Amino acid sequence: MLNLTTKRFWFERYTKEDIAFVLELVSNPDVMNYIGDGQIKGIPYAENLIERMLEQYKNFGDYGLHKLVLKETDEVIGHAGLVAQIIDDAFEIELGYWIKPEFWQQGYGYEAAHALKIYADETLYLERYVSAIQVGNEGSKRIALKNGMQLEKVIQMEGKEVEIYVIENEIDYEEDTYSI
Repeated sequence: MLNLTTKRFWFERYTKEDIAFVLELVSNPDVMNYIGDGQIKGIPYAENLIERMLEQYKNFGDYGLHKLVLKETDEVIGHAGLVAQIIDDAFEIELGYWIKPEFWQQGYGYEAAHALKIYADETLYLERYVSAIQVGNEGSKRIALKNGMQLEKVIQMEGKEVEIYVIENEIDYEEDTYSI
């Protein structure tokens, strides 16, 4: 289970009871503007998103989107996580986050992304992970660059131009030096 806390919030797994919050996110045109096809979604999409995250927790442990819960108020302000994805016909781990608009421009996106970067690098020892950011999403692009990611390529996803930002780590694997 992902046990990750920042200065202002903690990460918490979704449950099936979180449908109202997920529906609030996916039905908000500002949130969805740079997600997928850019269209708002309804209950079936929200239910599917939760089911997909529950599957990721089951199959991949700490991976999947997690709610971001403010320490001061216990309010859920968005979600973030390392998500198993197929991007450009390749299996990737995507560092992603969605923040409710009333919490934009307050550093929460970077705080979540940076915490996940440290976790990916220092706990999971990921060699590679990406952020898929639609062209025009300047806020997320700034966060990716500030978080040390570099633009690798631009691809098409769901009819949108998407920039793929990447971190590639060199992992030193110590060789076993056993003698028999």
